Amino acid sequence: MTKFNDNNNCFVCGTKNKIGLKLKFRYIKKPDLVKSEIIFQEHFQGWANIVHGGLISTVLDEIMIKTAEIRGLKCVTAEINIKFKKPALTKTKYILNAKIREIKRKIIITEASIQGLDNITIATANAKLFIIN
Repeated sequence: MTKFNDNNNCFVCGTKNKIGLKLKFRYIKKPDLVKSEIIFQEHFQGWANIVHGGLISTVLDEIMIKTAEIRGLKCVTAEINIKFKKPALTKTKYILNAKIREIKRKIIITEASIQGLDNITIATANAKLFIIN
């Protein structure tokens, strides 16, 4: 099996990644909630001034993985489902939230969202995470 080690070079949260997002996460142990904030710069756009959907998916995936850290677990994403509700604009602050819904043996079921400061939802996600430790 592959070793899963953190060398601090993750595209989303790694502090050593020169081109990464360097997101910081806030952990709320009960009810297993993780929060973050992001402003996507112009070089993350698809259409003019619109954040590429792949980046929205990436940050939602990462924040769901971070929910497992509350329990001291390492996971990889086994399945992910993203529902886009509205385009995200570049140079605009967004709030990310994720929580654990259920843990079944080696699987963690999570959900997440990204919202504007106006509380309008940009996208939601749910995932099954496979516990690797």
